[in-house]
Amino acid sequence: MKKCIIITGATSGIGKCLAHKLAGEQHNLILIGRDGGKLVEMANELKSPCTLISADLADFDQLSALIKQLPSRIDGFVHAAGVESVEPLRLVNYKKFDYLMRLHLYSFVEIIKHIDKCKKKTDLYDTSVIAISSIASRAGGVGQTMYSSSKASLEAATKVLSKELSPKRIRINAIKPGIIDTEMTRRWMRRIGLTDFSEVDKMQLNGAGKPEDVANLLSFLLSDDSRHIVGSEINIDGGGPAGKIF
Repeated sequence: MKKCIIITGATSGIGKCLAHKLAGEQHNLILIGRDGGKLVEMANELKSPCTLISADLADFDQLSALIKQLPSRIDGFVHAAGVESVEPLRLVNYKKFDYLMRLHLYSFVEIIKHIDKCKKKTDLYDTSVIAISSIASRAGGVGQTMYSSSKASLEAATKVLSKELSPKRIRINAIKPGIIDTEMTRRWMRRIGLTDFSEVDKMQLNGAGKPEDVANLLSFLLSDDSRHIVGSEINIDGGGPAGKIF
């Protein structure tokens, strides 16, 4: 059965990989990204009907306009939008912190509010919501104060909302990838002065992951087979088996 699935951060990394995977399964996709040109390029690559919405999720006005374009029935929502941040304490300020919180957390909550508003307790379909967090929420490195805090807040919201919305058959989970070979990871490398990916690869016991590894897990969590997994944090790093729930 075709599902209507929202993917934020759809033009790169994990979001892009997931979009390609789900397009092959003929789902109705709503792809959200900041760069309208990249969204059009993606649509041409997918060769599958999809709705494209260009917006900066950290901008309240753009976020509000985006939500008005969303349909009333949503079967899945993956919040893959995100940006890296490596700043020493002396460079941490309200504006930067606020931007990360808006992008990683506030936009996520606002889209869930739309899902909650449109869905009745009598509706018989399931809705799966997945937040992409990071192992940095519990093990952030030097300079990741803002990034780690925003991801930890995202996980806290996930746990609370999963309890509140479960009566409407809305299940909410978070996944915590470790080092995944994406454009964002490459930018993070440059910011901390690393040029050789093999150095990063050694930071995890089983090496860095691929976006496909995460997309496969996301696809499962979006499926009805995962309907009993609610309010979990699923760790995906090289230190242990993928899909460990704790």
